[in-house]
Amino acid sequence: MADEVHLHPKIERQITAMESRVNAPSIAAGRARKIIGAMIEGQTSQASGLFRARSDARVKNSWKYDLGAGYRLICIRTKQIIYIMHVGDHESCDAWLNNNSKKKPQNTELKMTAFTIRDTSKPFDFQIVRSPDREPDFDVQDLPPIPQEYLRKVFCGLAG
Repeated sequence: MADEVHLHPKIERQITAMESRVNAPSIAAGRARKIIGAMIEGQTSQASGLFRARSDARVKNSWKYDLGAGYRLICIRTKQIIYIMHVGDHESCDAWLNNNSKKKPQNTELKMTAFTIRDTSKPFDFQIVRSPDREPDFDVQDLPPIPQEYLRKVFCGLAG
């Protein structure tokens, strides 16, 4: 688990510029702020109900978050630090990835804003989410038995 989140100096300007525009850019900027906030809180994007990230081979350990409507957030994750490097439309993110291909853009002389990730008290426990006193979704006894002839048709490749 990473210990810190570092923001590139241009990130705040990029997000502010996106917020000043209407519709899709401003919505994407809000989503980017949510993802950054979730990272600082120590949550994963999935735990905070946010978007999926994909790895990109052009820059080692980079992740692209899809913000919707063609907007992306690019992060680089090392063992100890998550670097938030770029946010923008698909074309600007693609150009950024091409310009920084085969490089380590996080190793820059620029002073980045650093946040210490807040320690989550305990890891996610699936047992807490589904409590033992919860009623089952359906009762097995209410289901009629499935005839063997149907099972053999459905699973014909498995039955000899």
